[in-house]
Amino acid sequence: MAHLADLHDAGLLLVARPLEDVHYRGLMILKTNAESARRLLDDDPAVRAGRFEVTVVPWMVPGGLLTFTPAKLPRSISEIG
Repeated sequence: MAHLADLHDAGLLLVARPLEDVHYRGLMILKTNAESARRLLDDDPAVRAGRFEVTVVPWMVPGGLLTFTPAKLPRSISEIG
């Protein structure tokens, strides 16, 4: 969770959300290209430990189409409440 919070604080992670899906654990939208997204997510400690696998799917939208309310992501489970 701290890795995702770091990406969010750096302006690279726009949204992250768990999914109720048998194949995919969660969804993230990153503000970067597919190659950089792969490197950033492969650096996640949970991915390096083999807990999660990453599938990168490029998604392009016109600039300014999406907006997100500023918020802070929790850095650990203890911050969720």
